[in-house]
Amino acid sequence: MKLKNYILVSFFFIFYNCEKDFLNVVPDNIATIDLAFNNRATAERFLSTCYTYIPEHAHAEQNFSLVAGDEIWYYAENDFYMNNETSFRIAKGLQNSSSPYLNYWDGGRGAPHSLYDGLRDCNIFLENLVAVPGLTEEERQRWLAEVKVLKAFYHFWLLRMYGPIPIIRDNLYVGASLEESQVARNSVDDVVEYIVELIDEVIESDALPGIISYIYTEQGRITLPIAKAIKAKALVLAASPIFNGNSDFSELVDNEGNPLVNQSYDLNKWVIARDALLEAIISAEENGHSLYEFNTQIPINGEINDVITQELSHRAGITDPFNNEIVWAFEPAWTGDLQQWCQPRWTADHQALFNYTKKSHAPTLNMVETFYSKNGVPINEDLNWNYDNRYDITSITGNDEFHKYYVEQDYSTAELHLNREPRFYSTVGFDGGKWFSLETTNIEQIPHLNAKAGAPSGKNGFEIYSITGYFAKKLVHYENIISLQGSTIKGYSFPIIRMADLYLNYAEALNETKESPDSEVYEYVQLVRNRAGLDVDGDLVSTWSQHSSNPNKPLSKDGMRDIIRQERMIELALEGHRYWDLRRWKLAEEFFSKPIRGWNIFRPDVEGFYEVENIYYRNFLKKDYLWPISQNELLRNPNLIQNPGW
Repeated sequence: MKLKNYILVSFFFIFYNCEKDFLNVVPDNIATIDLAFNNRATAERFLSTCYTYIPEHAHAEQNFSLVAGDEIWYYAENDFYMNNETSFRIAKGLQNSSSPYLNYWDGGRGAPHSLYDGLRDCNIFLENLVAVPGLTEEERQRWLAEVKVLKAFYHFWLLRMYGPIPIIRDNLYVGASLEESQVARNSVDDVVEYIVELIDEVIESDALPGIISYIYTEQGRITLPIAKAIKAKALVLAASPIFNGNSDFSELVDNEGNPLVNQSYDLNKWVIARDALLEAIISAEENGHSLYEFNTQIPINGEINDVITQELSHRAGITDPFNNEIVWAFEPAWTGDLQQWCQPRWTADHQALFNYTKKSHAPTLNMVETFYSKNGVPINEDLNWNYDNRYDITSITGNDEFHKYYVEQDYSTAELHLNREPRFYSTVGFDGGKWFSLETTNIEQIPHLNAKAGAPSGKNGFEIYSITGYFAKKLVHYENIISLQGSTIKGYSFPIIRMADLYLNYAEALNETKESPDSEVYEYVQLVRNRAGLDVDGDLVSTWSQHSSNPNKPLSKDGMRDIIRQERMIELALEGHRYWDLRRWKLAEEFFSKPIRGWNIFRPDVEGFYEVENIYYRNFLKKDYLWPISQNELLRNPNLIQNPGW
C-alpha cells in the first residue's frame, strides 16, 4: 500500500435515531497526530474513526452480499428513487478489473472507502495511544483491544473478497521508498494466522468487556464474544473448500513460486475452526446470548397466539434492538431505508405514501424454494408434498387451522405457498400471504397481500415494484406503521453475527471432523430447528425417517453436510450469509448460474400471474469467486499478481 502523509480531515456528524452516540463521533479539524492524542476526548474521536470503516450492513451497496447473489433481485439498477448500480451489477455478472465495483481495496465504485485506509488509521491509533491525559489505563487497554479486533475484521473482510491480500502489520514510515511501499500478497493461511494472532492478543489481555453495559452510547463496540466470533469465522473460511485444497487457484503464487492458496486439503483446519467456534459460543452464552424467543406484549385486540409468537421470534430476532441473540450489530445509519425498500402496500395510505413502501427489495423464487415443507424436510424430498405441481393454483377453504394466520382464506395462490415451514411465512411476503404488524387491529383480521399487476402490492407503474412478486418480510420491523395520520419506521441495527449463525457453523465444523454425524452434530442444528417450530414430535433424524424420500440422509457425513448447508440458507435468509456461504462452499457456480425466477408480475389475472418467469440469466464463472484487483493498482505495484481469470 502506498503510504500517504496522514492528515485527518473533518467528517460530518452522523445521527442515529436523532441521538449522537459514541460510534458516530469522528475527529473534526484535527491536523496532526499529536493533537489527535493530546487529550481523552480527541483520542476517543480517533477511536470512533477506526469504527467508521465497518461497511454498513443494512446498505445494499456497502454490504453487497445482500444483493450480489441469487436471493434478492431488483427491477432496475437505477431510477429516480433507487441507485444500486454496483452490487446489482455484480449480481448480473458485470464485474470488471479496469474499475471494479465495490472496490474495498482502493475505495470507490460503491465502496465508501478503502479498507486499507481503515487499517492505516487503526495502526496510527495503536502506535499513538500511549499516554493520554484523562485516559485511565483500563480504558487505554480496552481501546487498544477494540482496534486490534477491528484490524482483524478488516483483514477478514478483504480476505473474503480477494483471497490472498497484503498483511498490514504496521504503517510505513514517512520516508519509505517506492520499493518498500510495493508490498506483495500474503498467503491465505498467513492472513488467517495474523487475524488469529491479533485476536489471541486481545483475549490474553482480558481488556474487553463481555457485554455492553451502556447500550445507548456504546452500541456496536467490540466485546469479547464478538472478538472470539470473528476469529472463529475466519478459521471457518480457511477450512472451507474455497481455500482448503482448491486447485482452481493453483496459479496464485508468490514471487518464489509458493502457493498463496493451500493446494492440499487439511482436515486439521476444521478441527481448529471447531474449537474456536466452541470457545466463541461458550463466551457468548456466558455473557447472556441465546436464541431469541419473542415475549413482548403487543397493543392489539386479542392476544397474539402461538403462531404469531413463533413468527415474531424469527422476525424480531433480527429487528428487535439489543436482543440477546445478536452477538454483534453495528449500524451508523438508519436502517429504515432498507425497510422501505422491503415494505409492500395493502392499504390506500400505503399507496399514497409510496416513499415508505418502495417494495423493490424482492426475494427470488430461487430462494423461496429453499425453505422446507411444514414437515421440516426439503420440498423435493417430502413424501407428502406435491413438488411436481408446486406452481398450480389453489386456495385455502374450510376450517384450515395451519394456514389460518399465514394465508388468506378463499384466495387463489400457488401450491408452493402452502404447507411450508414457519420460517417461510416469517421471512417472505407473497400473493395471498398475511402480513402481521402493529397496523393489524385484530389478530383474527391480519391483512394479506395482493401482488398482481394493478393491485396494491403489485406493479402499478413503470417503477417501484417487486420484480419477482415476493417481499422481504423478515427485514421489516413489525412495529412499523404507515398512515396518513402519522408514520413510524422503527430503526434497528442490522445483525452481523448472531447465535444461530455460530450454532450452525459449529455443527458444520463438527460434522467435517467426524467420520459420521453423531448427537453432538445434531444438537446444534436441533437448537435452531426447535426454535423454528420443527421436529415437534421427535428430532431431525426421525423427521427425515418419517417424511423424506431420502430417510437416511442425516446418518451420513455427506447427507448431514447438505442438511446443515440448507439450514443455514433458510435460517439466515436475506441477511447476506447465503452469498458468502455459497462462495466458500464452492457452490456459487451451481446456484448463481441458474436463471433468476419469479412470477409474471405484469399480469393482473390469477392464471397469468402464476406463470414462472425467467427474469435474468447469469453465467457465474470461476474467476467470480475472487474480486479483481484494479488495473491501476497492478500498474502502481508490480509485486501484486491479479486474481485468476481477470
